[in-house]
Amino acid sequence: MPFWIGKSPKQVAKSRFKITKYTNPSGEEVWRLSGTLNGQRIRRNFRNRSKAVAERQKLEVRYLNETSEGQTIFTTLTHDQNKDAVAAISLLQKSDSKKSLVFAVNYLLDHYQEAAESKSVENAIIDYRQHKEKEVDRGILSSRQFGSIFNELATFKTAFEGQVISEIQPEELKEYLEGKQKGARHAHSLKTWNNRRGYLSTFFKFCLSQKTVSENPIISVPKFKIKNRRGTADTFSAEQTRELMHWLEGYRGKQNKDGSWWAEPGSLVPYFALTFFAGIRPDWRTGEILKLQEKDIRLDTGIILIEPETSKVNEKRQVKIQPNLHLWLKKYPISRHPIVKTRRFHSLWMDVRKIFSFPHDIMRHTYISMTVGAFRSVGDAALQAGNSEAVIRKHYLDLKSTEDADEFWRIVPKGETLPAMRKQDGRYLPMG
Repeated sequence: MPFWIGKSPKQVAKSRFKITKYTNPSGEEVWRLSGTLNGQRIRRNFRNRSKAVAERQKLEVRYLNETSEGQTIFTTLTHDQNKDAVAAISLLQKSDSKKSLVFAVNYLLDHYQEAAESKSVENAIIDYRQHKEKEVDRGILSSRQFGSIFNELATFKTAFEGQVISEIQPEELKEYLEGKQKGARHAHSLKTWNNRRGYLSTFFKFCLSQKTVSENPIISVPKFKIKNRRGTADTFSAEQTRELMHWLEGYRGKQNKDGSWWAEPGSLVPYFALTFFAGIRPDWRTGEILKLQEKDIRLDTGIILIEPETSKVNEKRQVKIQPNLHLWLKKYPISRHPIVKTRRFHSLWMDVRKIFSFPHDIMRHTYISMTVGAFRSVGDAALQAGNSEAVIRKHYLDLKSTEDADEFWRIVPKGETLPAMRKQDGRYLPMG
């Protein structure tokens, strides 16, 4: 267990019964429960760790019942009821709780309810998937987020296959995130732990709303506070951007066996021009660049209109078309070079990324940092990029000098030039 997941002795008393992974002489891997009860050695094997945990809990209660000091008192409780009361008080003492048994029972009655329906893990995930598919259809949830959620739940289903969803305990979820369950992955970093815990939390909240669980067990699984540090976004310099854009003008992919090429020269220019010089989110599978239409790029008025259904954050915004972007889109019109509908676009894009070795979002990061560098307005950059001012300050402020930014905004196709420019209201305009 990682050092940051540990628990103090006051939180959890040491168990008398241990669960360890064991390989039988036959080669079968099982979970072995071992310990001592009333002088007798306990050793039992289970194919499923959760069943071993459940049996360990029963043995702990037996131990508490049978080792409690007794005294003769008059009581209306039956023998079994008295044993339960003794065991309950022992459990409170074991956890260092100062609360009484009466308080514990009242809390149980106020907060606990039986699950209305017994449902398997597999069926609960099916119900949740149908619910989330509707959110995708309505534009509430992105396809990428949907995929991340159900990649996690596919692993979760493997780890808890065949179990009833309402019977899963917090301790088992901790062990799942620690990679101790069958087929589970270890969440090594705090960020990964929190992200995966979040997927499980929304899943169990849905189960709670459907009354297939009586409480959300993820509440007892720790969520770690991560100290946020100012991060610097990966960006290109003006010279690196110029090199890539001019190279793209002649790039046509690889050659096929029949001598033909994947695409004609300049096919990828509109995609990279719009992501570098307009900051359009570059995810060509589900993002803004995929949904952007030719009618939204208004060269006559110098505006790119991002409609709510196009925007990642479902908010309308306008991006100013700077003079250099205007030249790129005039020379390589979208009517001839569709942004992402070029044949073999995926192969072309992956080939370019491999040759130049850059992160997925570097074009957009470069756009934002160059916009701030040129016009020194965090607010204007935030409005055009569709980010908050806080995000702009945290990741993009002071990344680029004014000189490098001015050079960036003068990158034009080969053979083209721009006149002397002045700045006004977040735009470059001809002098005069």
